[in-house]
Amino acid sequence: MPRQPCRMPVNAFFHFDAGKDPVLHRQSYREWLDLKTGRRLSVSGASKGRDRNDDRPGISPVDIADHNSRTALGLLRRFGPLTRQELSRHLGLTEPAITGIMRRLADAGLVSGQKRPTTAHYTAVEFSLRADAAYSLGIRLGADGGETVMMDLAGKILQQRAFTGPEGINDAVLHIRRAAGTSGKLLGCGIALATGFPLDRRAIEDTLEREVGPLFFLDDTEAAINAERMLGIGDREGGLVIIIVDETVRAGLLIGGRPFRGFHGLAGQIGDMCSGVDGASLNDVATLPSLKKHLAAHPGEPDAWVAIAARHLHEMVLAISGFIAPGAILIGGALPDDVFEAIIARLSRERDDKIRDLVIAPWIPSVRRASFPRAGVAVGAALRPFSETL
Repeated sequence: MPRQPCRMPVNAFFHFDAGKDPVLHRQSYREWLDLKTGRRLSVSGASKGRDRNDDRPGISPVDIADHNSRTALGLLRRFGPLTRQELSRHLGLTEPAITGIMRRLADAGLVSGQKRPTTAHYTAVEFSLRADAAYSLGIRLGADGGETVMMDLAGKILQQRAFTGPEGINDAVLHIRRAAGTSGKLLGCGIALATGFPLDRRAIEDTLEREVGPLFFLDDTEAAINAERMLGIGDREGGLVIIIVDETVRAGLLIGGRPFRGFHGLAGQIGDMCSGVDGASLNDVATLPSLKKHLAAHPGEPDAWVAIAARHLHEMVLAISGFIAPGAILIGGALPDDVFEAIIARLSRERDDKIRDLVIAPWIPSVRRASFPRAGVAVGAALRPFSETL
């Protein structure tokens, strides 16, 4: 008799019956799959991940699997519940490959599947994050103090609290943990700092690490980029630039889907850039201290400051656009909302004038407001423990 084709049961995602086959006779499909893929992907018979300090360019099968899993988690966090077909379109993978990824994440307790409500005859299974499966903390720390947030796996901010200085971090963390009342696993804490900000890291590690788990330090510009990429406007074609204006002016760069830091890790430190007919630097004319100084001399009259700041910022936008041509440029930080809106309107006029009078330059993008207050620095910091540990 001709061999009959093997047909998997409808609920094969949750159960695998190996029948009488002595090789496949395991307690679950999970055990069989681990054994099968482990032997296939490793010479020794056990799949091994690569040390994160290993910067060699090759990508192992384990790296690929981890990348696909992290990307799938990010898609579910950004778009909400998705079916296999929808995930397949986003990831460019086959539906069987998506099934394997979702099985792996379900076994880890990170996602769950249920039938999507619909009136159609066929109901697809959609997968969503288990928001209470894990939590993380994010801290923004700057010259003006900072804030801390607690986030669940789905990216929802559960608690948020400001503090006035490094000495207030511990009290703020304890407060939001008690207020959130979470019972899931706390994966760690991301701490975002402005470049050059003086900080005794050892003191913070001694204070916090015992309470919240591993700490992940990163630049505030990178944290802002992470927030926009994962929860804001996404990874735009051509890249993304976010400008942060507070005590200084600096920019975060996302190129090719990754934050760009430069050879010395100082890419985007544009505050000392001099421009305009006066040759002033951005830190001299387009920061919060310069605005306060102007308002002290001219109370209630920010227009002159806005005009000068926007003119110099536009020169910086031209420089970035000419070399990088990003898909979007965003601006955020500590300025008052009405001042930000006035700067953005003035930048738009500067752009229109430049295009009309000098050159047709569609590569100069319009500057828009960042998706989150304070450029999403604390939000991006809270996302770091998820991407580093899951």
